[in-house]
Amino acid sequence: MGILTTPAMAAAYTPEGLCGSGYHVVDSLPLKHRTLSGTGGRVYLLYNNSTGYNCAVTIKSVAVGTATNTAATILVQTTGDNFTRHEDDGDYKSYAGPVRVKAADKCVEVLGHTFSTASRTSYYAIIPWGHCGS
Repeated sequence: MGILTTPAMAAAYTPEGLCGSGYHVVDSLPLKHRTLSGTGGRVYLLYNNSTGYNCAVTIKSVAVGTATNTAATILVQTTGDNFTRHEDDGDYKSYAGPVRVKAADKCVEVLGHTFSTASRTSYYAIIPWGHCGS
């Protein structure tokens, strides 16, 4: 038997709580549809100064309690235009992630998305390349 998740329960999730002790938010963006108003949640980039790890989470604000495709992705620049991809992508009721990756002194890009079954709408956000070393 699964656990029932309500919107109030989803609001109880915080990026710091999902990533763990020592992480702090360095950037975040709302998930948006390319033409519609409103948001579908938020993608967060966090960093832990002690460990050099980044963490990404996507927290939904639409279709909470319903398993819909939701993802949190961190791209880590390696050399030149090359990067490694670290992702949590699946059908989730409240959030995707945490995705943790050691990226001290490396630039990262973070992507988040979710889907609303009620409006059949996809919501996306990209935190662009940056945060090199944090």
